[in-house]
Amino acid sequence: MKPVHSFVVTANLPKRIAKIKELAYNYWWCWNSDAREIFIRINRQLWEEVNHNPVLLINKVSHETLQKLSEQADFTSFLDYIHDKFTQYMHSQTWFKTKHPANQGAIAYFSPEYGINESFPNYSGGLGVLAGDHIKSASDLGLPLVGIGLLYQQGYFRQHLTQNGWQNELYNYNDFFSMPLTLIRDDHDNPIVISVDMPYGKAFAQIWKLNVGRTFIYFLDTNIEENTNDEYRNISDQLYGGDRETRIQQEIMLGIGGMRALEAMGIHPDVVHINEGHAAFALLERTRIFMNKYRLDFRQAKSLTKASSVFTTHTPVPAGNEAFNLDRMEIYFADYYKLLGLNKEEFLGFGQIGDFNPNESFSMTVLGLKMTSFHNGVSKLHGIVSRKMWHKLWNCFPEDEVPIHGLTNGVHTTTWVAREFAELYDRYLSPSWRNDTDNQDIWNHIHSIPSEEIWREKQRRRIRLVLFARNYLQTKQKNMLPPDQLGKVGEYLNPDALTIGFARRFATYKRALLLFKNMDRLKKILTNPDFPVQIVIAGKAHPHDTAGKEVIQGIIQRVRQYGLERHIVFLEDYDMVIARMMVKGCDIWLNNPIRPQEASGTSGMKAAINGTLNLSVLDGWWDEGFNGTNGFAIGFGEEHDNTPEMEIVESEMIYDIMETVIVPMFYKRPQNRVPEEWVAYMKNSIATNAGLFSTQRMVKEYTEKFYIPAYAKFNELSANMAENARSLQSWKEKIRNEWKNVEVMQVDCDKSIEYYVGKRIQVKTTVALGHLNPEDVLVQVYYGSVDHHGELKDAIYEPLHHVKSDGIYHHYEGSYLCPDTGTQGFTVRVLPKHSLLVDPAELYLCKWA
Repeated sequence: MKPVHSFVVTANLPKRIAKIKELAYNYWWCWNSDAREIFIRINRQLWEEVNHNPVLLINKVSHETLQKLSEQADFTSFLDYIHDKFTQYMHSQTWFKTKHPANQGAIAYFSPEYGINESFPNYSGGLGVLAGDHIKSASDLGLPLVGIGLLYQQGYFRQHLTQNGWQNELYNYNDFFSMPLTLIRDDHDNPIVISVDMPYGKAFAQIWKLNVGRTFIYFLDTNIEENTNDEYRNISDQLYGGDRETRIQQEIMLGIGGMRALEAMGIHPDVVHINEGHAAFALLERTRIFMNKYRLDFRQAKSLTKASSVFTTHTPVPAGNEAFNLDRMEIYFADYYKLLGLNKEEFLGFGQIGDFNPNESFSMTVLGLKMTSFHNGVSKLHGIVSRKMWHKLWNCFPEDEVPIHGLTNGVHTTTWVAREFAELYDRYLSPSWRNDTDNQDIWNHIHSIPSEEIWREKQRRRIRLVLFARNYLQTKQKNMLPPDQLGKVGEYLNPDALTIGFARRFATYKRALLLFKNMDRLKKILTNPDFPVQIVIAGKAHPHDTAGKEVIQGIIQRVRQYGLERHIVFLEDYDMVIARMMVKGCDIWLNNPIRPQEASGTSGMKAAINGTLNLSVLDGWWDEGFNGTNGFAIGFGEEHDNTPEMEIVESEMIYDIMETVIVPMFYKRPQNRVPEEWVAYMKNSIATNAGLFSTQRMVKEYTEKFYIPAYAKFNELSANMAENARSLQSWKEKIRNEWKNVEVMQVDCDKSIEYYVGKRIQVKTTVALGHLNPEDVLVQVYYGSVDHHGELKDAIYEPLHHVKSDGIYHHYEGSYLCPDTGTQGFTVRVLPKHSLLVDPAELYLCKWA
C-alpha cells in the first residue's frame, strides 16, 4: 500500500546541543578522532549498529536521551570544544590561499566512486578511497575543488561467503535522507533536476551535496519520478553493476550530466580533473558549453578544454581500460555529435588511437588523453608503463617523451593512522605533523620515539585486531563457519603472534594464492610453537569475476583441509572498517601482484604510517618506497610472464624471506623485551614513507604541476571571448596543413680526431618549413648513447638557434656537451612551437632528420 503523502522526519535536537547536527553533516569528524568521540558518547552500541553514520545515529536516539545529554555539563562542554575546533578549521588560512591567492576559480574533480567513510557506501576499492583521500586533502589545503559523482541507491555489493567459501552478493538499499546528504534546491525550494539524452528519451537526475571539511561533493541521483522509464531510473542503482548498457548510461550521466549539474548550480570550473576514464564524456560536454558560451566551433572550444583539463589513468592493463563498441556509441551519440558540429567519423575518432577505424572500439582512456593536456599515471613505474601502453598516440616521439607523467598516489594520513600512533607523533614529533604531513623534516624525528613505546602501541593494535576478528566472526560471519568451529572462535589468532595481512580486490593478477602454493611448508611456518605466525585476509571479487571467486574459495578450503582455522582467518565483506583495523594491527602487509600490473597500491602506504612493514613485489609505489631497511622485497624488480613455474619460484621466495629474515627478526628479543632490529625497521618505514606518500604531498603536486598551469591556460585562452582559443586553433590548422612540407634537409657537425666527455659538439642543420615561419617551430639536437641496435638511448635534447633564412630553407646552429663515453650519436628534429601550447607533443607531430 502506497501512502497518499510522504515526508521526511528528522530528530528534534535540544537547542543546547543543536550544533551536533552541523558536525554530523560534515565528514570532517571522520579524520578527527576526538570529534568522532562525540558520537560515541551519545550511544556506543548504536554507533556501531548504524555503521558510524552520525545522521542515522541522532535520528535513532530517543528524544529523552538527547534531552539528558543537553543537561550534562561534561557532554556539552566537550561538544563546545569540538565545535570550536571545527569552526576554527573551516575558517583558518590555508596553504592554497596563501600560495596561490589569485587562483580561486573552481576545480571540478570527476570520479565514479568516493571512499570517504564506511557509513557512505559509494566506493568499491582503491580508486574510490584514493578519490576520498584526495577530497580530504583538498579540504585541508584549501583548494577550491568540488567533486562530482553518482549517488548509488545500492552502492557496491556486500559480500557474503557460504560455508564452502563461495562469494554471494547482497545489495542493500541506502536511505539518502538518513545520510549526511543535502538535496540541492532552486530559489523556489524545488529540487534542481538536470537531464541528458538517451536513446529512449531524456534521463533525469537530481543533485545531492556531501560536505567533506571545506570541500563539497555533488552526486547525481536518477531514482526520481521524472524518470518514467525504469531503465533510466536505475542508472544510479549499483556501483559497477548492470550490463554494458548500464555502464555507458552511467558514464554519460557522470560525465555529461555532471557538467550540466555544475552549470545548473552556477559553478563554472576553470579546471577539470578526470579521475579515470569513466568520466571522460565530461570533456565533450565541457567543450559544448564553451562552444555556446564563447560562440566557438568544436575545435576552437576543444583547444580551451584541452589546455585546462587533467586526466589521471589508473589502469596498467590494456583490457582494464573502458571501451565501447561503435554500434553502441552510434545509438547513444548520434544526435550529440551533431550538436558538436561533427560527423560520425570525426566524433568516434576521439576515442581511437589514430583517425577513425570502423574496427576499433571507442576507448574512454583515449578520449581522456586526447581531450586533455595534463596526463598522469599514479606512480613513477606506472608512468613508465602508461607511456609504453599509449605510445601509439604519440608514435613519432620516443617512448620516454610520451607526455604521461608518473605522479605517485598518497593516503590521507590522519584518516588512516592509528590513534595510539597519532598520540605518539604528537608527543615526539609535535602536533604540527597533522597539518604538515608532507614535511620530511618532521618525520626524521621518528627515531626519537623510544623503542619500548612504539612497540607497546603496535602490540596494543595487534590485540585490538585479534579481538575485532574474533568478534566479527562470531557476530557478522557466524553462518560461514562450520558447526565444529563455532565454539572455537575464541581460540582463533594469537595476540602475540607475528601477524600478516593480505587485503585487496581478488583480481587474478594480484595472485592471492601465491602464499598457498606449498601448504605443507606454510603450515610448518604458521604452527611453529616457539615462533608462531598468523594471517588475516579480506577482499572481494567482482560479481562477474568467477576466477576471483574461485581464488577466495580455494583459500578457505585449503585452510580447512590443513586445519589452519586458528592461524588463518578470512574476514568477509571487506570495507574501510576492516581496512583500518588491518593496516593498524598487522605486523606485515603482503602484496604479490604480477609486476608491473599494480598501478600504485595505496593500502601499503596506510600500513607503513602505522609501523606495519611491507613485504611486496617491487611494483607500484613500493618500487620507489623500498630502500632495504624499511620493509622487505619479493624479488629484484624482474618482469616476466606469470607462468606456473614462476609462481612457484616467487612463492618460495616468500617462504624463504619469512623463515630466514622476517620471523627471526620479529622474535629476536633480548631478555624477552623489544625486538630492536624489527622496531628499527618500523621507524624507518614511517620516516621514509609517511611524508612522501601522503595525499598532502600528492595534492600539492597536482596543484603545482597541473592545476596552476591549467588555470593559467584557461585564463589566457578564454579572455576576450576566447580570442586566443580561436587564434590557437587557426595556428594548429596551419601547422597540420603545412607539416608535410617540413623536412630536415642537412645536418653537419664539426669533425674531430678525438672525442671525450665534456667536449662541445657543434651542430648545424638546414630545415625546410614550407609556408611556416621559424617562430612556428622548435629545432633541437637530440643526443645520447647508441645501443647495440643502433638506436639512441637515454637521450636528451638541446635547442638549436635560427641564424638565417633563404626562402623556405632555414639554417640553425647550436651545440651540446658530449655526455658519456662509448658510442655516442645525435640527430635533429623539428617540433611545433606556440606559447599557448602546454607541451610540444600536443599536436602529435615531430619531424626527424
